[in-house]
Amino acid sequence: MKNGFTLGKVKRIFGVVFIIAVLALVIYIMANGLGLIDSLEFGAGAYYYADIPQFSKYVNVDHFKSEFPMWVHIALFLIWGAFMYKVWSWLEKKL
Repeated sequence: MKNGFTLGKVKRIFGVVFIIAVLALVIYIMANGLGLIDSLEFGAGAYYYADIPQFSKYVNVDHFKSEFPMWVHIALFLIWGAFMYKVWSWLEKKL
């Protein structure tokens, strides 16, 4: 591009604007309590799935129906976690 703008500068400017917008939205959401349900106020743990009333019925083998055994789901969850760890580690080295 002419007049001193390069693709790298445009990306950097877009990235800074994006981060500022996300932070502004986060502050707005937190300040207005959006997403909270008054009947499910558990303090700092309000956003954790384990604080959902009767959560056990969603992971209880008697209620959870699947063609695969529970260990397959747990193994896939752990594999996904390991994969995400590798991705974030790689990104940390690159950036």
